[in-house]
Amino acid sequence: MLNYLFPFIISIILSYALTKIVRNFAIKRKLAMDLPRERDVHTQPTPRLGGVAIFLTFIILVTGYWLLNPAKIDFINVANFGKIDKNILGLLLGSFIVIIGGVIDDIKDLSPTKKILLQITSALVVVALGIKINWFSNPLGGANIELANWSYFFIPLWIVLIINAVNWIDSIDGLAGGISTIGAIVLFVLSFNLIAIDPNQQVTALLAIIFAGSVLGFLPHNFSKTKIFLGDSGSMFLGFMLAVLAVISGAKVATAALVLGIPIIDAAWVIIRRLINRQPIWQADKFHLPHRFLQAGFNQRQTVVILYVVSALFGLVALSSTAQGKLIALIILLLIISIIVFLLKYKAKLIVK
Repeated sequence: MLNYLFPFIISIILSYALTKIVRNFAIKRKLAMDLPRERDVHTQPTPRLGGVAIFLTFIILVTGYWLLNPAKIDFINVANFGKIDKNILGLLLGSFIVIIGGVIDDIKDLSPTKKILLQITSALVVVALGIKINWFSNPLGGANIELANWSYFFIPLWIVLIINAVNWIDSIDGLAGGISTIGAIVLFVLSFNLIAIDPNQQVTALLAIIFAGSVLGFLPHNFSKTKIFLGDSGSMFLGFMLAVLAVISGAKVATAALVLGIPIIDAAWVIIRRLINRQPIWQADKFHLPHRFLQAGFNQRQTVVILYVVSALFGLVALSSTAQGKLIALIILLLIISIIVFLLKYKAKLIVK
């Protein structure tokens, strides 16, 4: 475990410093400044390129390992492309596509169609460079569920889902970053616990802890009185990384789905509600779960802390449960969020009266 403490601390420090640099650069150049809109909770123009600092931190740490100790980021029985592991190359190229497209979106506002094509392209790059899932544990018991060639369909769908789930939950300060940090730490612990069974998990654990530190170093600039936003570049990068970390060396999809249950369920409700109301799926509104907390009288910090606690608790459940237990926990989480939404809507009506 101590071998992972050093990259974790370095990534926190580097991310904290780079976030300051990126913020000052964006303000000086008046670049990607987020002006308050009716559905927003911030009141001052704020730069939205925080994801660039997180991405740079992650890339710098991974590149450092590649140059100084390449064995640490080299999966066993995975072919290399030149001198770099193909799976790692898929992760890096896919994340590069996401972050570049996200930066363009933060500056120029891409259309929903262009954004989804960007996400699909990044996901296809991941698949093309060999990242796949061979099987899932059967949550109903019995033999494992073999994916075979369905992996090439499932992984892009999974990556696009998680990218958008994290992107949509990024509606109040610190929420997406905090939940992503919790998710990364849970995936790190799970990977670390599996190293004795599968040595490849040490690579996944290293990537997860570097990613967790990269996001954690950004959070002080984004929690409550925010100085910089993730931007679409950041939220999409966070979603991409969590999705890929859950599949890069064996399926951890159930664990990721549970710890990221809040953004996933929120995204599902958003899609269903907009389809029922015959609205475009990508049309922004103030009916996401965090907005409902604010409408019910909670402030941003209270909302974020409550959702952090729920995510962390279900992350702990995910680490200690079987596949069947995770399915039951996900159903329980759905019921809990349904009850919370009902109570928040009732409380919001009382405030209006």
